[in-house]
Amino acid sequence: MSELVIEKGIVIDDAESVLEGICKLSGKQISGAETFKKFITQEKATKFYIDSKCACRMQPDRDTVYLWLDSGFTDHRGNPIMISLLNSYGEYRGHYYGSFQTLSNAIRGFFPRNIRDINRNLGGLKNKYEYKIAERKIRHIEDEKDFYLSLCNEEESKGSLSIVLKDLPVDDLEDGEEITEDAGKEIVEEEPEVREPTYDMSFREKEITIGLLLDTIAGMQDYIDELLEEIEKFNSQDKVRMAELEAKNKEYKEALVRMRAFAAEEGAEEDCTEQQAGGHELLERNKKILVLGACALDQKTMNGIAKLFGFQKKDLIYETDYTKVVSFAGRIDHSERYAAIIFGACPHKVAGLGDWSSIIEKCRQSEEMPLAYDARSRSGELKVTKESFKEALWNVCEAMRRGE
Repeated sequence: MSELVIEKGIVIDDAESVLEGICKLSGKQISGAETFKKFITQEKATKFYIDSKCACRMQPDRDTVYLWLDSGFTDHRGNPIMISLLNSYGEYRGHYYGSFQTLSNAIRGFFPRNIRDINRNLGGLKNKYEYKIAERKIRHIEDEKDFYLSLCNEEESKGSLSIVLKDLPVDDLEDGEEITEDAGKEIVEEEPEVREPTYDMSFREKEITIGLLLDTIAGMQDYIDELLEEIEKFNSQDKVRMAELEAKNKEYKEALVRMRAFAAEEGAEEDCTEQQAGGHELLERNKKILVLGACALDQKTMNGIAKLFGFQKKDLIYETDYTKVVSFAGRIDHSERYAAIIFGACPHKVAGLGDWSSIIEKCRQSEEMPLAYDARSRSGELKVTKESFKEALWNVCEAMRRGE
């Protein structure tokens, strides 16, 4: 793995796998990771800060969980390919990539309670993206050579002034006088160009999403309830009309419930379809995933989380007794039984290590060992929690999809 530093505090920690993945998704041959680094650092609106509800800001704040970087390339359907980095104490690191839909599905997996907000905010995020990139010189990289040529032309245009100044005489200049590119030309004051303010109605229209409609209907419902309370005070004169209004109000409430259920089910169905494509089907025949080390979760909870990623109960083996890990770890050497290992809290010294300092180091650096992933909490502690277990399973699925 090689790190690519985009700028201070923003690091792609596995540039090769990201480059390979973007090549596959875009169908283009990209010479190197420096191409999307140049795009990210030199184009406008390439950094999008995302919270746990998929709401987007252009600057980081305390709610920021992810930083999505625009790689400059699009997939076969024209969707922009983004690189997702995880916020860790103000530094953003990672190597996930994909379309808005793919990355938002990952957020749904980590924050299932926010599915309704994520579905609502995803449409607004896409609209905001289109609005922000409108001012770019190059919206997306269609041809890598043309992209680099445009960068060269821009650099040459910035350096033209120094070439002109080189040949100008400077003997007759008074102290403090500066040479400018317009030296020797008659200075003509031009009236400033007056531009009429523009208003992008299409963008405003795009802002109307299902989520906004639901909020509007909910507000209307509250207003109707207030009116009915007032009418109830005068109910003595027209009970028949009051009954009609109550029936109509009940009908509106039921319609609102159906609309909300439809929006939630639609997002959940997409998420479920995306996740069920992995899991058990990605495992080679009879191979298992080993969870090794002390865990903060019981096996029933971990089996439930694994089911979200399409795994079956029989696909996982648990060895979570801290004292038994010491002898058990040596038995996984050269084992073809396991497709991957997820590490919880493990002792440093275990049987059969040889010259390795720890079992984790051995699994990561030895080609004969299974795939290995740490389950780390947000504080960096090696600990199997709901969030760290989801992230580890996501990493396992992505690695198996790539055929690692």
